[in-house]
Amino acid sequence: MDEQTQQPIEQTEQCAKCDEYLSGWKRATADYANLKRESEKDKLDFSKYANERLLSELLPAIDQYEIAMIFTPDFSNLPEDDRKRIANWVIGLNAVKTIWENAFKEIGLEHVPTNGAFDPMLHEAAGEEESDKPEHDIVRVMQSGWRLNGKLLRPARVIVSKKSS
Repeated sequence: MDEQTQQPIEQTEQCAKCDEYLSGWKRATADYANLKRESEKDKLDFSKYANERLLSELLPAIDQYEIAMIFTPDFSNLPEDDRKRIANWVIGLNAVKTIWENAFKEIGLEHVPTNGAFDPMLHEAAGEEESDKPEHDIVRVMQSGWRLNGKLLRPARVIVSKKSS
């Protein structure tokens, strides 16, 4: 084999190596881009649900606040000064509730809807009760349910209707 024939063979071998390196570089670049996309998605998911545990721990306090507000006493029989003072206190408590609700909305925390039919994906049946409502409709709520950005944190505990016997 002469020198002229030897040179194209070496160039062909070098081109094959270049193509191999280029192909490897393209794969590595694509893998890196995919990893970067996955990492960004993981960061978004993490930030979206980072408060999940904290909120789950706060739900009992929120429940107690809601129960306390349901049992606000009738203070119409009190002297006017006391009545005004307590009325202002209740207005303040309702203002706090509004601030909480706005904060919840901002972070994606929302009540599980409890009107209409029982949904085992959102509700936990705590019992049945005869009612005028259609069978398996929610009669009353025992404990509010909560979702965070669409993910169920806690199902609503409800009483469902059953047929009259």
